[in-house]
Amino acid sequence: MLTHIDSKMDPIQSSLSRIQNSLSSLGDQVNLLEQRVGANEDNVHECVARVKQLEKDNSFLMSKVDDLENRSQRSNLRFIGIQESAEGSDIIGLMSRLIPQLLGQDAFPTLPIIERAHRSPTARQNSCASPRAIMIELLNFQDKVKILRLAREKKSLDYNGKHISIYPDVSPELTRRHRSFDPVKRKLRELNLKVYQSVTQHI
Repeated sequence: MLTHIDSKMDPIQSSLSRIQNSLSSLGDQVNLLEQRVGANEDNVHECVARVKQLEKDNSFLMSKVDDLENRSQRSNLRFIGIQESAEGSDIIGLMSRLIPQLLGQDAFPTLPIIERAHRSPTARQNSCASPRAIMIELLNFQDKVKILRLAREKKSLDYNGKHISIYPDVSPELTRRHRSFDPVKRKLRELNLKVYQSVTQHI
């Protein structure tokens, strides 16, 4: 009788042993997976930290590049509205004559020295498009300050029947930062308060 029972139990015990072995193996696999997951989490945290540091470094470098760009353009001005081909083959000659013509001959007993001048490299889409800006680089920074001051005082500048605007030639990033103040400036104008934002204070 007992022998018969034992013979019936043997397959059950064998199955239980296999299940136990499988569970043990599964437990080992789970432990291994947990270790790998832990290692991956550590790697993810390390990667996140590296990305944050790279973003910080990139922001710092971009700020430096922007500062260097603005310093290199410290004595530059941008003239908007001068018709295409008005300069002929002598753009520096045109600008040397135009500045006192726009701002007053008496203000320039000595003409500002223009080291370089050129049209914006942006291509015009068609002959009806607005004329490209003319950028000039002055030898003396104080001449730039003087020209901007006189242009601001005159308010309206015209050449050959066209309105002319004069701006500092600054980096796109500095332009973006200036534009962020536009809502504030509009509000001040609505209150009849004078608005003037100096570019040179950022350079």
